[in-house]
Amino acid sequence: MRNVRNKVKRLVSRLPKPLQSALYKGGQRSDRLRDPAAVIDALSVNVGDAVADLGPGYGHFTLLLAEAVSPDGVCYAVDADEQTLEELMREAAERGIGNLKPVLTSPRRLELPEPVDLLFVSATYHHLRQPVRYFSEARSLLRPAGRVAILESRLEGVAARWMNPHGSVPDKVHLEMSRAGYTLMERHDFVTGHWFAVFATRR
Repeated sequence: MRNVRNKVKRLVSRLPKPLQSALYKGGQRSDRLRDPAAVIDALSVNVGDAVADLGPGYGHFTLLLAEAVSPDGVCYAVDADEQTLEELMREAAERGIGNLKPVLTSPRRLELPEPVDLLFVSATYHHLRQPVRYFSEARSLLRPAGRVAILESRLEGVAARWMNPHGSVPDKVHLEMSRAGYTLMERHDFVTGHWFAVFATRR
């Protein structure tokens, strides 16, 4: 499967740009991580907020979130992989970031020590097997004005699943989040090949 995917990528890369765009509208990991500060700015978090990053990876966004809410706020790095959290905490310690807290969670249900003002979900939504159920249950872990921000590669175009299967169709996610009890508040398209949306719970 990987060999076929690589062949498709090479073939598409040789085509004219307009045709490439028609076949695949998504982006790569390097696009998503090119300017994490711009994403953090768009989130409009405040000093003193409690935020959580679901699926933090190497912490490109997580560490910036922790810095944005410091010194009085807290940032939870939430993952089902303990090694990921350990490596991230070492990086935070090296940078002198003391308000980052690791949370080992289940891949099927969000677990946090307290409700948060923001749940940030970058390149993780497409891994959730039952997103409607997952985010419906997660509503109890958001503060009254809490938000969920989702950043994903665009899984759009006839060659999308071959170019980069790690993504989501925006309209499908909007529908699923609506079924989970959320309202779309903002939509951003400044991350190349990705879409970025902010949702709030319906009251």
